[in-house]
Amino acid sequence: MLKHLENNISCTEEVALTETSFNNNIDNNGKKNKSILWSRAFIFLIAVSFITATGFNMVYTVISKYSMDIQNSLAIAGVISGIFSVAALVMRPFAGMMSDIFNKKYLCIAANMVIGFSVVGYSFSSSIPVLFSFRVLHGIAFGVSSTVNIALATRFIPKDRLGEGIGYYGIGQVVASIVGPNIGIYIADKYGFQTLFIVIALLSFIGAALLLCLKYPIEEKKAENVSIRSKLTIDSLIAKEGIVYAIIGGMFSFGNGLVSSFLILLGKERNISNIGIFFSVGAFVVFLLRLFVGRIVDEKGLTITVNISLIVSAVSMALIGVAPTLRLLIVASVLKSIGQGGGQLSLQAESIKRVSPSRVGVATSTFYIGADIGQGLGPIIGGGISQYFNYTVMFVTCSVLLLVSMVVFNVYQRKTRYNVKRETLEFEGGQEGVN
Repeated sequence: MLKHLENNISCTEEVALTETSFNNNIDNNGKKNKSILWSRAFIFLIAVSFITATGFNMVYTVISKYSMDIQNSLAIAGVISGIFSVAALVMRPFAGMMSDIFNKKYLCIAANMVIGFSVVGYSFSSSIPVLFSFRVLHGIAFGVSSTVNIALATRFIPKDRLGEGIGYYGIGQVVASIVGPNIGIYIADKYGFQTLFIVIALLSFIGAALLLCLKYPIEEKKAENVSIRSKLTIDSLIAKEGIVYAIIGGMFSFGNGLVSSFLILLGKERNISNIGIFFSVGAFVVFLLRLFVGRIVDEKGLTITVNISLIVSAVSMALIGVAPTLRLLIVASVLKSIGQGGGQLSLQAESIKRVSPSRVGVATSTFYIGADIGQGLGPIIGGGISQYFNYTVMFVTCSVLLLVSMVVFNVYQRKTRYNVKRETLEFEGGQEGVN
């Protein structure tokens, strides 16, 4: 069906893609040139990412209020909001497998179409069960879309500039997270939820239509020749090479979950007004960070980048725990954004580098699973700590966990370097024996 649509859709200009992922450019003298990153296709994908991410952020901030309008219950509103993340988390391993089996372009198109239809379904939800069903469908489609989108983008990012490319690719999503919530709230307040959902659905459909204009090289195996049942193995669902990196990345999200859930309450307890500035400053710093941190990751390497990021994040969590003023919280916001932005980007890029191009999808989903679990466990564990102790103990505990994660990370790095060195020596010894 999608191929039929692609043949019939009228595009003013077809964006030609040249797959550059995992390739290096060599000149006529045998010297390696710096690989090309800013292709027209890559810029196009950033634009599509911005459009679809804007729609996500528009609905994310108002769905609880919409649920309250249907049935006035905070508990139910929380379930409606949270079930989305649960559905996305459950879907991620299968999304990674699908990404490695099927054509990524068509998967992105299908996911965007389902997202659009599910948001339209919100408009017709006159009861909580109906809204719940569409919310689950939306979460499943988002789990596919968010996983496959990054896997698709990496096909057009040179391996030697992978960190830089992923950093730039995320700029559209960062900008969307800044403007999306405000646009969504404005439309909902001025024109109503029905109009808002139509606008969001249109953004999803526009994203799907734009992807139809991409000429994507079909490097994947054809779906009809692949048995999903035969592919359904642990290795097809989880990238073992990236599990430790997913856990470390999840620790950054653990702290993010604490901040998202408890910072406003902390500000109220300490009589700190205008606490929202914390989030605005953080978003701005992340935006600036995306412009150059990927290049630093590619040039300086994983170990030094992640270690610095973990230390900076640990300091930021401890500072939030003891900060009595907004000024100190703003400093903590800057540190948190630097730590999380640099650390997670580095770990995600390395997770992708450690697998073959045919397993980029499952590597991406594995990393996102760690982030999802960390984001979910943060409020749960933090809530228990704050109930029995206080917010200071809660954030300081997170700081300690980040430092423990640094120890785990360095032990793992030494172990993997030793194994690689040993395998290399064994291989060279075998070659000498043959000669």
